[in-house]
Amino acid sequence: MIQISFSNNLQKNDIQISIATMEISDFKIISDKYDFDQIILKIKSDLKSKYTIENIKDDQIVSKYRKFYWNHLHLDPTKIRPSSEALIRRILKNQRIPKISAFVDAYNWASAAALIPMGAYDIETFDYPIVFRLTQKNETFIPIGMDVKNLPPNTLVISDKKDTILSQYPYRDSKFSMVTRNSKNIILIACGVPGISKDQLFFALARTKKHLEFLRNKKVINFKLSEFEYFSLA
Repeated sequence: MIQISFSNNLQKNDIQISIATMEISDFKIISDKYDFDQIILKIKSDLKSKYTIENIKDDQIVSKYRKFYWNHLHLDPTKIRPSSEALIRRILKNQRIPKISAFVDAYNWASAAALIPMGAYDIETFDYPIVFRLTQKNETFIPIGMDVKNLPPNTLVISDKKDTILSQYPYRDSKFSMVTRNSKNIILIACGVPGISKDQLFFALARTKKHLEFLRNKKVINFKLSEFEYFSLA
C-alpha cells in the first residue's frame, strides 16, 4: 500500500506540488533482448513535429516546471533541467539515447512523450511512508551515476521513514533506491508542480503502462500493475 506524506515545511515555504503514483509488483525480466524502436520512432517523430530547441521552453507544460525551478527551487532551468525536458532536448538534437533496461526505457520514453518528469524506486530498498520535504543541514545523497552530493538546506527531496533521500525532486534520483534487474516491486512517481493537472500526471503513467504492456506482449517482461493514485499538497 502506497503511503505518501507531505512535510509541513513545504507549505511554510509556499511550495505546492502534486504527484501521481503507480506500483509495479512481481516484476520479472524474461528476456534482456527487446526491440522498442517502434515506439521510440513514433515519439521522436511527434516531438520533432511540434518542437525545436528554441521553442521547447515555451511549451505550456515545460514552462511550468521552469517557473517552479526559478521561483521555488532557486535553480536555473537552463543549466539544471527537469528530466523530461533534458531528454526531449537530446532527442531534438538527434543525440543518441542509450538503452538502459526495458523498464527504465518504458518510463523514460513515456516521460518524453508526456513532458512530465517521473522517477522510479525499488520498494524493497526503503521504508514507507514516502515523505516530500525540505532538507535540513548537512544532508547528502548519491545520485545515479554521480558521486556523493551535499545538499544545501531547503532542498526539495523525496525521502523515506528513516530520512534516507530517494530523489532530489523533480529531476535527480538516488543510486540507493534505483531500479535494477533484480527489482521486483517498484513505485513510479509522476512529478507535478503548480499548473500541472491530475489528468496530465495520469497521462504520463498511462503512457508508461502502454509501453510496459507492449513489452509484456513481446514476452520481454512480466508484472502486475496497481491503479493510479493522486496526491496533492495544493
